[in-house]
Amino acid sequence: MPLTAPRGVLVVEPDPDLQHKFARWLTVAGNRVVGTSSGDGALALAQHWPVDLAFVAEDLPGMDGLEVVRRLLAIRASTRVVLLSTEDGNEIQQAARLAGARACARKPRRGDRLIELIVRLDDEEPVAAAE
Repeated sequence: MPLTAPRGVLVVEPDPDLQHKFARWLTVAGNRVVGTSSGDGALALAQHWPVDLAFVAEDLPGMDGLEVVRRLLAIRASTRVVLLSTEDGNEIQQAARLAGARACARKPRRGDRLIELIVRLDDEEPVAAAE
């Protein structure tokens, strides 16, 4: 399902297989996608590449996902950021919001779930944990 407008999407995911799946799902939906497996890589890309939307894994090596969200938004305040987590409790949801993420979602296992999440963000619906 194509989205309304192509956008620059950054995928920050330490698992190379999952990063590749996300990139494929997002590219098929009409986005320009770049991926990295680290917070430092994400911040370097954000300084030189137009990032409209970022998916940041919470479980990154070195700098954790919440810190990446904060620093990414300091570089590009208009970026909409989704923190991807392996859990879906209120504590991680609240921490994601405090860091500046627009949403916190469980790492989706299907491409249609990822696209639905983006559509809800576009519609500015409150976004809770997704699978």
